[in-house]
Amino acid sequence: MKNLAFIRLLYRQGIEQSLLPEPLSFTSVLAFHDAVELFLIVAAEHLGAVVKDRDPFIKRFFEGLHPSNFPGGVELQGQYGIKRLNDLRNGFKHVAGFPGPVAITDAKADTARFFEENTPRVFGFAFDDIDLAEVVQHDATRAYLKTAAQLDAEDNRLEAMGTLVIAFEQLMTDQVNDADAPHGLSAYGFGKRMPSHVLRPDQVGATLHQPDHVSRRGAPARAAETLAREYTQTRDVTRALQEGMRLMALGVDFQQYQRFTQLTPAVGYYGSSNAAPLLGGARIRPQPGRVRLLPPVRHHRGTPPDRDQRTYCSAVLAVRDQPGRGHTRRR
Repeated sequence: MKNLAFIRLLYRQGIEQSLLPEPLSFTSVLAFHDAVELFLIVAAEHLGAVVKDRDPFIKRFFEGLHPSNFPGGVELQGQYGIKRLNDLRNGFKHVAGFPGPVAITDAKADTARFFEENTPRVFGFAFDDIDLAEVVQHDATRAYLKTAAQLDAEDNRLEAMGTLVIAFEQLMTDQVNDADAPHGLSAYGFGKRMPSHVLRPDQVGATLHQPDHVSRRGAPARAAETLAREYTQTRDVTRALQEGMRLMALGVDFQQYQRFTQLTPAVGYYGSSNAAPLLGGARIRPQPGRVRLLPPVRHHRGTPPDRDQRTYCSAVLAVRDQPGRGHTRRR
């Protein structure tokens, strides 16, 4: 299953590359072809077939895995689409034949059709049922991804997306924190995390307002309110800059992160726990019932996130997962 999870992740990478402007989108053809070729190799191993390496690509697998060649074989679908993809890839890689937008769109459609039709034929389950958590090395992140997939299968998609938010924040926290560094923060920390629960400007103004204090003589009118506004603006900008610097230092793709935050709900935590604090200053409550979920913008407008968007967010986590200090590697 881990090999199939990597294939699905590679296929998602090709989709993201295909959405980039030219010429960056050209490399999607290589990702699509690599994903298909890896699938065929895993399929041959799964079926116990022996394919001839010197045969042309299409003949090697579409004929080599056919039931007429060995018992237990399968009749793979989508041969002509994969032939087009193979020709497109060879032209691009070997003779610098740059693919156009129409060719990339066709390659994406042919690859999707190939996986949808042949995964059940070879492995007995749908391509969308391949769990991306299998390629994740970080134990906690993998557990959250599996929980999200289970919640999604139970039609609790909003809670599934909220679980992915928790996973992302926990993963970022583990990469920022370093028990061996001074004050427990690595070079990626940029200081201690500013608190998420802060005073509103009117509360700050009320705190600063001391009309009977002797030091107030000669102070401008409404000075407390002005100072409160300046302080809260500076605080909010500083917190946003710290968050941005942490994301940048950890190599997070800002476009992916922005889409991730647009698709996922805001998560509010309540109650006490001995769990580790999150990047946002809250504490984890793994039980869905202990987490308050605020719908994302798309959901709030009446368009709930679909399964493909949940898969996208899971893929962001799978790519983001980079075991290091504080991470427990899977054995």
